[in-house]
Amino acid sequence: MEDKEISQAVIGRLPRYFRYLGELKDAGIERISSQDLSELMKVTASQIRQDFNNFGGFGQQGYGYNVEHLYTEIGRILGLDQQHHFIIVGAGNLGRALGNYINFEKRGFIFSGIFDQDPTLVGKEIRGVKIMPMDQIEEFIRGNDIDIAVLTIPKSGAVAVAEKLVKNGIKAIWNFAHVDLNVPEGIQVESVHLSDSLMKLSYNLSNSARN
Repeated sequence: MEDKEISQAVIGRLPRYFRYLGELKDAGIERISSQDLSELMKVTASQIRQDFNNFGGFGQQGYGYNVEHLYTEIGRILGLDQQHHFIIVGAGNLGRALGNYINFEKRGFIFSGIFDQDPTLVGKEIRGVKIMPMDQIEEFIRGNDIDIAVLTIPKSGAVAVAEKLVKNGIKAIWNFAHVDLNVPEGIQVESVHLSDSLMKLSYNLSNSARN
């Protein structure tokens, strides 16, 4: 398949396909048609076929999709056939909750370290990983093949910390700080604004009540 740019909308749907296919695989279902997958996921069959055609199709006319093969291929496209070592910057409530989420390892994301500037938190453990002081973060990144950093710190310090992370080899940032990060080209940033999601829910709730 020739390399081509895939839209972010398509990429955004891949994790959901992966999750549903994993559930089908665990249920012992060997194959599924685009129509049946459409009814399950509430996405049109045409959309599903268009999405999969970006990566070569995967299906066979009159047969549908082999669930395990499609699950494996989407996992490969998402990079889940590789391990990624990540650190968490910020050991507050959100940072600790993310550190305790065991499903990361099931997807190949290895929780390797967590850092905070609060001396009362340093030395405490989250699933066997000790919270370390911020002044150790640069050496730790360089010495432990860390490629992803999760930012769960206040926005006031997030920009400076992100710059330090990138300088020391971080290739991707999962950003929960309420600030947009300007990083060099080639560094991947996925920003999660929890309040934005809640406001979207509020809009839909209010709009539903008006109709």
